[in-house]
Amino acid sequence: MKKRMGPGLLLLIFLLLAYMAMARRETPYEKFQRQHVDTSRSWEPDPNRYCNLMMLRRNMTVSSCKELNSFVHGVLAGVVAICSSEGTWHHGNFYYSNSPFPVTDCQTTGASLWPRCIYRGVVSHKRICVACTNEQPVHYALPSVCSGP
Repeated sequence: MKKRMGPGLLLLIFLLLAYMAMARRETPYEKFQRQHVDTSRSWEPDPNRYCNLMMLRRNMTVSSCKELNSFVHGVLAGVVAICSSEGTWHHGNFYYSNSPFPVTDCQTTGASLWPRCIYRGVVSHKRICVACTNEQPVHYALPSVCSGP
């Protein structure tokens, strides 16, 4: 006599597999990319609107309003190269980019109260400071971390 799996068991197996796929944690490098690298800047010219959209899209307002975040605009390979040929070692695992990048800094406004996070954006060109692991950026640091003695 042949036994068949019932629809409930099939559903349970499917849900378990879906959960296991979602439970995979992003690596520090993947998190850095999600939080700080945007290669398609041109679609939203207003920095305030850009910040409000990107902070939401990149899941940085899920449980609280992230107070400050910076998006680097450029080719990913150029950002990664800061950890080797295009950056200068500063201290620890921090590297300072040799060249400036276009950056949008997003800061919460006084009107921000989770879940309604409101951001003000400022666009600039500046050298950036990143922490690197295995020649990959894993943390965006304020420029002051890489400046000074």
